[in-house]
Amino acid sequence: PHWLHREIQRKGPGDYMAVTSSFPLLKLKMLPEFLSLFQHTLHLGEWLGTDRVFKFHDGKTRVIFGSATHPESLESATAKAAWIDECGQDQFRLESWYAVLRSLSLYEGRVLGTTTPYNLGWLKHEIMDRWQDGDEEIAVIQFASSMNPIFPTEEYERARARLPDWKFQMFYGGQFSRPAGLIYGDF
Repeated sequence: PHWLHREIQRKGPGDYMAVTSSFPLLKLKMLPEFLSLFQHTLHLGEWLGTDRVFKFHDGKTRVIFGSATHPESLESATAKAAWIDECGQDQFRLESWYAVLRSLSLYEGRVLGTTTPYNLGWLKHEIMDRWQDGDEEIAVIQFASSMNPIFPTEEYERARARLPDWKFQMFYGGQFSRPAGLIYGDF
């Protein structure tokens, strides 16, 4: 939410997007965190639940919330920036990523994607691989759960001991990895 707030301050009035992999996940974490900052702390506007829109008091600025499970629902927006959450999940489809990018085209808007690497899908190929190949329009920030000062060290070590290394590296290390013994790069 803080990143999106900075983008709104930087780009000015208009439409912005907040997209997560599914509406249940929106209700679980993304929306409460967003409302905590935008509505309860900063008092910038109000949540219109039936429309899935946060409307600013200025009458000129909105944050449109969407789900990536239905890419067509993300079409026809013209946004200045987008926050996509849990974009590494299977439900966050490549078509949804492209719909978000199209929505940002007019204003050359930026995207912040926040996620755990859950698989070796489009996020790996479209973002990570391009960044590793030197694409200067992409910045990747990775960190292990252990870097979070409130994450229990005991839990981190318990996961390391119990999970296969590849799964531990993805879920707790923030690194793309594949199961040991996988012979083919693509199945």
